[in-house]
Amino acid sequence: MNYWHLQMHPSNSAKFKKDTLIKILKEKKVIGMGESWLNKKGEEVADPTYFKQDVKLNDVVLIRDGIDPIALVQIKGNWFIENNTDEDFDWFRLRRSIQLLSIYNDSEHKLKEAILQEYGKNHIQAPGTLTSANNNNATNQFIKKWHLKVQKQMIMDNIILSEERIDNIKSLWQTFHNKYSSVEVKKINNKIETLQEDWQYYRERILDGTIGLDDYTNRLENNNERGGYLCNFLERTTSEIYGSSKPGNASNFEIKLNNDNETYTFNENLKRGDGQINYNSKEDAKERFTTVIKPLLRKIVNRSSASEKIEVIENANYAAKQILRKMAVLDSTSDFLHIYSDDAINTLHNEFLESETETNLGKNHEIRLVINSILGLENSAFNSYAVSRFLWQYATASSFADANTPNVILYGPPGTGKTYSVKQNLDFVCLGETERYEFITFHPSFTYEDFIDGIKPKGVTTDGNIKFELTDGVFKKFCKKALAECLQAKEEGREPKPYYFVVDEINRANLSAVFGETLMCLEKDYRYDVNRPNDNLYKTQYSSLIEAMVEDAKKEGDSKENLAFYFTDGNAYFSIPNNLYFIGMMNDVDKSIDAFDLALRRRFKWQRMDYSQEVLENVTKHKSGNAFHNIVEYAIACTKLNTYISETLGLGKSYEFGHSFFMKIEGIAHRKTITSSNLEKLFRLYLQPSLREYLRALYPEQDLDSKLDEALQLFKGSL
Repeated sequence: MNYWHLQMHPSNSAKFKKDTLIKILKEKKVIGMGESWLNKKGEEVADPTYFKQDVKLNDVVLIRDGIDPIALVQIKGNWFIENNTDEDFDWFRLRRSIQLLSIYNDSEHKLKEAILQEYGKNHIQAPGTLTSANNNNATNQFIKKWHLKVQKQMIMDNIILSEERIDNIKSLWQTFHNKYSSVEVKKINNKIETLQEDWQYYRERILDGTIGLDDYTNRLENNNERGGYLCNFLERTTSEIYGSSKPGNASNFEIKLNNDNETYTFNENLKRGDGQINYNSKEDAKERFTTVIKPLLRKIVNRSSASEKIEVIENANYAAKQILRKMAVLDSTSDFLHIYSDDAINTLHNEFLESETETNLGKNHEIRLVINSILGLENSAFNSYAVSRFLWQYATASSFADANTPNVILYGPPGTGKTYSVKQNLDFVCLGETERYEFITFHPSFTYEDFIDGIKPKGVTTDGNIKFELTDGVFKKFCKKALAECLQAKEEGREPKPYYFVVDEINRANLSAVFGETLMCLEKDYRYDVNRPNDNLYKTQYSSLIEAMVEDAKKEGDSKENLAFYFTDGNAYFSIPNNLYFIGMMNDVDKSIDAFDLALRRRFKWQRMDYSQEVLENVTKHKSGNAFHNIVEYAIACTKLNTYISETLGLGKSYEFGHSFFMKIEGIAHRKTITSSNLEKLFRLYLQPSLREYLRALYPEQDLDSKLDEALQLFKGSL
């Protein structure tokens, strides 16, 4: 996107009125000009080539009358000739369709005057009829800042969050923000200051052209200062504070130093099918870096506004887009969130805004503007860090369950953080209100009576006999609690708070027997809504007993209607409130998901959680609180072991070890460098026992020791 300013008035400008031009912009939605310009001698002094060819779709144009701004518009169509013109109104034949963004008024006048004063000018410079506005002068800065102001207002106008949701976000933010002590804030600010100093080192070299190939891609053992080299600095060194940005693989940096420390892989060649690696000389790598990479890096840091950086980055022919987005964040921390993944950004953008923006970084910027406005954020480095963490957790928590998919199963290998993630996210979304969620664990003897209701022993009678009573199961009790919240919310005229019922090891019980006839109630369309109190109510196997007990209690002047989820006209019903979300968790290595019959399976959203090298790298710390010196190499070794288990041994991904198993190295490695002996101890204590049992299903007993030793040697040798 480029900026322009355009002089628009007819030849006889004495008759021209600004109101007429504003009327043209509003009614005709076009701008234009004559098809040539002649001086007093009748000589052609300019032609409209710029207007036809150089002005592009979505470019922004300041419409002016001499030195007086009139309006700001955005190009929405290609040039065309209009023969049906009115000499006293829309006199021009050569036209472009536009969107009117803003009309010049007192607010823009104040903005213009402030910029003119800053540049020491009395009025905007207005040479020529159509002029590019991409240089650094007062006129061009006014156009850009006016456009930025318009963009911000358009974004604010497109917010789709309800007032109640905004209040909820504010409450969540206050709770989240208050968790940081002054000591933690100081520590984080110190890290930010160090990283910004390191970024300025690279930034200055990008701008003055002294950054070289070795500064861009190198080997960590050569130099660990400032991350060793720019690519590693952007991907790993900055991840703790500025978030995780992944290239996919190292070749996506477009140029990568190979392990021989002499040759280079070019991603462009890989795209043409040239294997997984190619061998280019350092001279060729320098040439490619100088002609392709350096200009791109310079263009990014040279752009002053968020919209300009967005355009350069998202249109770049560069595979590791997340890394370029990290550059924008480091360069303009107040304009962007430290979030780079499409899933998180799309989740937030879809909830916050109704917008046609398509690019990741464009959406990121819009979300940042919205959250700044909602929370009234002060512009500080710590707030940028904290609000990014806050919205990352908000997006993650939102993805577990929502109104359209209220039932979720999280499954995957053991140790992948399923239980931890659910507990963290529920504590976050429930603002610490623990009564809004409940955790239970299924086991083979868990029954319908434990889950819904049933007759159970309740003490001993006076004559020594066991006393039996109809007792609510754990799920029915929680449904009643969620219903009470719905009724209270209706009375107070607000939306009910969500409640979460969580079942760990969900596949260890006989699920069809546990749910019984209540299975249908799980479906979104069959949930209970207090605004339709007589719909979606269902009889259970103990409904008739409850009805009889209520009738008997009435005769004695007592009431037992509370035994039912909902009691009306002598009938006892059960249902699941529409503010209740059901989350199940399972290790599919323990018992296959085939244990779920189709009726159960189709009522849940299935979300897989696998081993994550990224989590392992980012979370595993030495006892001092700092990262291990060789954490990257350690994480790669863990990944190679899992690949050996799933592919070479043929066990499949369900039998890989989750990252939490490998994080146990924290209690084994006492020095800041993890050693092969540390890996062997971890393997023998925590991995070998389970792996031996996994292998029994595929290999004879006499082969187990050799397979385990192969796995251990590969694990140690990968460090």
